Amino acid sequence: MKLCSVYFNVGLMALQLLPLFTIVNGQQGMDSCNSTLPLKDLAFDSSHLQCVEVWRVQNYILRYARTVENTWSFILSAPYSSGYIGIGFSITGRMIGSSAVVGWITSDSRSGNAKQYLLGGRSPGEVIPDQGEVKIVNGSLKIESVSSRLYLSFQLTAELPRERLLYARGPAEFFPSSPDFRLREHQFMTTTTINYNTGPAIFGPTMSPGPASSPPSPSSAYGLSPTLLFFCMSLVALKFY
Repeated sequence: MKLCSVYFNVGLMALQLLPLFTIVNGQQGMDSCNSTLPLKDLAFDSSHLQCVEVWRVQNYILRYARTVENTWSFILSAPYSSGYIGIGFSITGRMIGSSAVVGWITSDSRSGNAKQYLLGGRSPGEVIPDQGEVKIVNGSLKIESVSSRLYLSFQLTAELPRERLLYARGPAEFFPSSPDFRLREHQFMTTTTINYNTGPAIFGPTMSPGPASSPPSPSSAYGLSPTLLFFCMSLVALKFY
Protein backbone atom coordinates (compact mmCIF):
# COMPACT_ATOMS: atom_id res chain seq x y z
CA MET A 1 0.00 0.00 0.00
CA LYS A 2 2.90 2.37 0.69
CA LEU A 3 4.18 1.82 -2.87
CA CYS A 4 0.71 2.58 -4.26
CA SER A 5 0.67 5.80 -2.25
CA VAL A 6 3.97 6.84 -3.81
CA TYR A 7 2.64 6.09 -7.30
CA PHE A 8 -0.48 8.08 -6.55
CA ASN A 9 1.50 11.14 -5.46
CA VAL A 10 3.69 10.96 -8.57
CA GLY A 11 0.56 10.68 -10.70
CA LEU A 12 -0.92 13.79 -9.12
CA MET A 13 2.28 15.70 -9.82
CA ALA A 14 2.20 14.61 -13.46
CA LEU A 15 -1.40 15.72 -13.86
CA GLN A 16 -0.57 19.10 -12.34
CA LEU A 17 2.00 19.58 -15.09
CA LEU A 18 -0.58 19.07 -17.87
CA PRO A 19 -1.32 22.81 -18.24
CA LEU A 20 2.41 23.44 -18.67
CA PHE A 21 2.61 20.84 -21.44
CA THR A 22 -0.39 22.51 -23.06
CA ILE A 23 1.25 25.95 -23.01
CA VAL A 24 4.53 24.67 -24.46
CA ASN A 25 2.77 22.69 -27.19
CA GLY A 26 0.56 25.64 -28.12
CA GLN A 27 3.52 27.99 -28.51
CA GLN A 28 5.34 25.79 -31.00
CA GLY A 29 4.90 26.74 -34.64
CA MET A 30 2.39 29.53 -34.02
CA ASP A 31 1.99 32.65 -36.16
CA SER A 32 -0.39 35.60 -36.18
CA CYS A 33 -0.90 38.86 -38.02
CA ASN A 34 0.79 40.60 -35.09
CA SER A 35 3.95 38.53 -35.48
CA THR A 36 7.09 39.77 -37.20
CA LEU A 37 8.05 37.79 -40.27
CA PRO A 38 11.24 35.81 -39.55
CA LEU A 39 12.21 35.57 -43.24
CA LYS A 40 15.32 36.82 -44.96
CA ASP A 41 16.36 37.12 -48.59
CA LEU A 42 12.83 37.43 -49.94
CA ALA A 43 12.49 38.38 -53.59
CA PHE A 44 10.23 41.32 -52.63
CA ASP A 45 9.59 43.92 -49.93
CA SER A 46 7.45 42.41 -47.16
CA SER A 47 7.04 45.55 -45.03
CA HIS A 48 3.62 46.55 -46.41
CA LEU A 49 1.88 43.20 -46.69
CA GLN A 50 -1.72 42.88 -45.59
CA CYS A 51 -2.45 39.91 -43.35
CA VAL A 52 -5.44 37.58 -42.93
CA GLU A 53 -5.89 34.51 -40.72
CA VAL A 54 -7.44 32.46 -43.49
CA TRP A 55 -7.74 29.06 -41.77
CA ARG A 56 -7.97 29.42 -38.01
CA VAL A 57 -8.21 25.74 -37.08
CA GLN A 58 -4.94 25.03 -38.93
CA ASN A 59 -3.34 28.42 -38.12
CA TYR A 60 -2.83 29.29 -41.81
CA ILE A 61 -1.83 32.95 -42.20
CA LEU A 62 -1.85 34.70 -45.59
CA ARG A 63 0.12 37.89 -46.20
CA TYR A 64 -0.18 39.67 -49.52
CA ALA A 65 0.14 43.02 -51.29
CA ARG A 66 0.42 44.57 -54.72
CA THR A 67 4.07 45.54 -54.53
CA VAL A 68 4.40 47.01 -58.01
CA GLU A 69 1.95 47.56 -60.84
CA ASN A 70 0.19 44.28 -61.70
CA THR A 71 2.59 42.31 -59.49
CA TRP A 72 1.26 40.72 -56.30
CA SER A 73 3.35 39.21 -53.52
CA PHE A 74 2.11 36.36 -51.31
CA ILE A 75 3.39 34.58 -48.22
CA LEU A 76 1.44 31.62 -46.87
CA SER A 77 2.45 30.58 -43.36
CA ALA A 78 1.41 27.24 -41.81
CA PRO A 79 2.59 24.88 -39.06
CA TYR A 80 5.00 22.19 -40.18
CA SER A 81 3.05 18.91 -40.25
CA SER A 82 5.42 16.62 -42.20
CA GLY A 83 3.47 17.20 -45.40
CA TYR A 84 2.91 19.76 -48.11
CA ILE A 85 0.98 23.01 -47.84
CA GLY A 86 -0.82 24.65 -50.71
CA ILE A 87 -2.87 27.62 -51.86
CA GLY A 88 -5.14 27.39 -54.90
CA PHE A 89 -6.58 30.13 -57.09
CA SER A 90 -10.03 29.25 -58.41
CA ILE A 91 -12.68 30.88 -60.57
CA THR A 92 -15.60 28.86 -59.22
CA GLY A 93 -14.38 28.10 -55.69
CA ARG A 94 -13.92 24.44 -56.58
CA MET A 95 -10.68 22.53 -56.68
CA ILE A 96 -11.08 21.11 -60.19
CA GLY A 97 -9.96 23.63 -62.76
CA SER A 98 -7.96 25.73 -60.33
CA SER A 99 -4.23 26.41 -60.19
CA ALA A 100 -2.36 25.71 -56.96
CA VAL A 101 0.99 26.71 -55.54
CA VAL A 102 2.32 23.88 -53.35
CA GLY A 103 5.43 23.65 -51.20
CA TRP A 104 7.05 21.10 -48.89
CA ILE A 105 10.19 20.38 -46.91
CA THR A 106 11.07 16.80 -46.07
CA SER A 107 11.10 15.54 -42.49
CA ASP A 108 14.91 15.47 -42.38
CA SER A 109 14.94 19.12 -43.58
CA ARG A 110 17.43 18.17 -46.27
CA SER A 111 15.33 19.12 -49.26
CA GLY A 112 12.40 21.35 -50.08
CA ASN A 113 10.60 22.34 -53.20
CA ALA A 114 7.68 24.43 -54.43
CA LYS A 115 5.73 24.11 -57.65
CA GLN A 116 2.60 25.21 -59.39
CA TYR A 117 0.08 22.48 -60.17
CA LEU A 118 -2.86 22.44 -62.54
CA LEU A 119 -5.72 20.72 -60.73
CA GLY A 120 -7.41 19.14 -63.72
CA GLY A 121 -9.30 16.44 -61.79
CA ARG A 122 -9.38 14.31 -58.65
CA SER A 123 -7.06 11.53 -59.77
CA PRO A 124 -3.29 12.00 -59.31
CA GLY A 125 -2.72 11.78 -63.06
CA GLU A 126 -4.92 14.84 -63.58
CA VAL A 127 -2.89 16.99 -61.20
CA ILE A 128 -0.07 18.24 -63.40
CA PRO A 129 3.12 19.85 -62.01
CA ASP A 130 4.69 22.97 -63.53
CA GLN A 131 1.43 23.90 -65.22
CA GLY A 132 -1.40 26.24 -64.33
CA GLU A 133 -2.85 29.63 -65.05
CA VAL A 134 -1.09 31.56 -62.29
CA LYS A 135 1.68 33.67 -63.85
CA ILE A 136 4.43 33.27 -61.25
CA VAL A 137 7.35 35.68 -61.44
CA ASN A 138 10.54 33.80 -62.27
CA GLY A 139 12.75 33.22 -59.25
CA SER A 140 10.13 34.31 -56.69
CA LEU A 141 8.75 30.91 -55.66
CA LYS A 142 10.31 29.72 -52.40
CA ILE A 143 9.59 27.48 -49.39
CA GLU A 144 11.29 27.95 -46.01
CA SER A 145 11.05 26.35 -42.59
CA VAL A 146 11.48 28.58 -39.54
CA SER A 147 10.61 27.66 -35.94
CA SER A 148 8.37 24.70 -36.83
CA ARG A 149 6.51 26.64 -39.53
CA LEU A 150 6.53 26.63 -43.32
CA TYR A 151 6.57 29.86 -45.28
CA LEU A 152 5.56 29.59 -48.94
CA SER A 153 6.36 32.83 -50.77
CA PHE A 154 5.90 33.85 -54.39
CA GLN A 155 4.92 36.68 -56.71
CA LEU A 156 2.41 36.59 -59.54
CA THR A 157 1.43 39.02 -62.26
CA ALA A 158 -2.25 39.93 -62.62
CA GLU A 159 -4.40 43.02 -62.59
CA LEU A 160 -6.32 41.33 -59.76
CA PRO A 161 -5.69 37.74 -58.61
CA ARG A 162 -8.61 35.34 -58.31
CA GLU A 163 -10.51 36.05 -55.11
CA ARG A 164 -11.68 32.48 -54.44
CA LEU A 165 -8.82 30.75 -52.71
CA LEU A 166 -8.29 27.16 -51.58
CA TYR A 167 -5.95 26.00 -48.82
CA ALA A 168 -4.72 22.46 -48.30
CA ARG A 169 -2.63 20.37 -45.93
CA GLY A 170 -1.10 17.24 -47.35
CA PRO A 171 -0.91 13.79 -45.75
CA ALA A 172 1.87 13.31 -43.22
CA GLU A 173 5.20 11.93 -44.44
CA PHE A 174 4.30 12.30 -48.11
CA PHE A 175 6.48 14.53 -50.27
CA PRO A 176 6.31 14.80 -54.08
CA SER A 177 9.55 13.62 -55.62
CA SER A 178 11.25 13.44 -58.98
CA PRO A 179 10.85 12.59 -61.72
CA ASP A 180 7.09 13.19 -61.89
CA PHE A 181 6.46 15.11 -58.60
CA ARG A 182 3.10 13.39 -58.31
CA LEU A 183 0.82 15.10 -55.78
CA ARG A 184 -1.27 12.93 -53.46
CA GLU A 185 -4.75 14.04 -52.39
CA HIS A 186 -4.85 16.49 -49.51
CA GLN A 187 -5.65 15.44 -45.95
CA PHE A 188 -7.60 18.61 -45.17
CA MET A 189 -8.68 21.64 -47.18
CA THR A 190 -10.81 24.75 -46.89
CA THR A 191 -11.94 27.64 -49.08
CA THR A 192 -12.16 31.40 -48.67
CA THR A 193 -13.26 34.37 -50.71
CA ILE A 194 -10.97 37.31 -50.11
CA ASN A 195 -11.31 41.00 -50.91
CA TYR A 196 -7.82 42.15 -51.86
CA ASN A 197 -8.68 45.78 -51.16
CA THR A 198 -10.17 45.44 -47.68
CA GLY A 199 -8.56 42.19 -46.47
CA PRO A 200 -11.39 40.32 -44.67
CA ALA A 201 -12.25 36.90 -46.05
CA ILE A 202 -15.41 34.79 -46.19
CA PHE A 203 -14.54 31.36 -44.81
CA GLY A 204 -15.77 27.98 -45.97
CA PRO A 205 -15.84 24.68 -44.08
CA THR A 206 -12.81 22.49 -43.49
CA MET A 207 -13.05 19.34 -45.60
CA SER A 208 -11.17 16.06 -45.86
CA PRO A 209 -11.35 13.32 -48.50
CA GLY A 210 -12.01 10.62 -45.91
CA PRO A 211 -14.54 10.14 -43.10
CA ALA A 212 -15.42 13.08 -40.94
CA SER A 213 -12.78 13.91 -38.38
CA SER A 214 -13.37 12.52 -34.90
CA PRO A 215 -13.23 14.81 -31.87
CA PRO A 216 -9.73 15.37 -30.48
CA SER A 217 -8.61 12.80 -27.93
CA PRO A 218 -7.72 13.89 -24.40
CA SER A 219 -4.06 13.40 -25.22
CA SER A 220 -4.17 15.74 -28.22
CA ALA A 221 -6.14 18.27 -26.23
CA TYR A 222 -3.29 18.51 -23.74
CA GLY A 223 -0.50 18.19 -26.30
CA LEU A 224 0.61 14.85 -24.89
CA SER A 225 1.31 11.53 -26.50
CA PRO A 226 -1.27 8.79 -25.77
CA THR A 227 1.46 6.77 -24.04
CA LEU A 228 2.28 9.53 -21.57
CA LEU A 229 -1.36 10.24 -20.83
CA PHE A 230 -2.03 6.53 -20.26
CA PHE A 231 0.89 6.40 -17.86
CA CYS A 232 -0.52 9.31 -15.84
CA MET A 233 -3.98 7.80 -15.75
CA SER A 234 -2.54 4.43 -14.65
CA LEU A 235 -0.77 6.02 -11.72
CA VAL A 236 -4.01 7.63 -10.54
CA ALA A 237 -5.86 4.33 -10.96
CA LEU A 238 -3.48 2.67 -8.49
CA LYS A 239 -5.09 4.76 -5.76
CA PHE A 240 -8.16 2.61 -6.06
CA TYR A 241 -6.28 -0.67 -6.23
